[in-house]
Amino acid sequence: MTLSIFFLLLMSHVMGDAVFTSYRLAVLKRSQGLSDQLLAISYHSAVHGLFAGLFLLVLGKLWLKGALLVLALHFAIDFLRCRVEIKLYGPGRIHVKRSELIGWISGKGKEPEKMKMSKLWPWFIIHLADQGAHLGSLYGIALVV
Repeated sequence: MTLSIFFLLLMSHVMGDAVFTSYRLAVLKRSQGLSDQLLAISYHSAVHGLFAGLFLLVLGKLWLKGALLVLALHFAIDFLRCRVEIKLYGPGRIHVKRSELIGWISGKGKEPEKMKMSKLWPWFIIHLADQGAHLGSLYGIALVV
């Protein structure tokens, strides 16, 4: 049952990060102003909590507990990531946009200098740590709900 719960939480994570987020929100999460940043990350985390709660409700699990855990952990992970990215790349900037990454993977990138691996390593490490932390937290939540 834990894997079923983890799978649903993973699907809710994809919904929150890929389907129900925008470039504008991603930029706001990296705002110079702490209040703007906290508001944007709170909104984004609430979307994740909402989807997690809805998906857990389908299984008849402790949906509120799961939703609140997802919200809190997603907020903490994203806040840390955004603070690191602000230090490295400056406020209000996304180092690699989703479209740029897809273009780079498909060989149709428009900014070859920016997408050189020597410049991408810090972003890749941040991104992998971020997504690893999200996956680990989702699995941990699946164990306790």
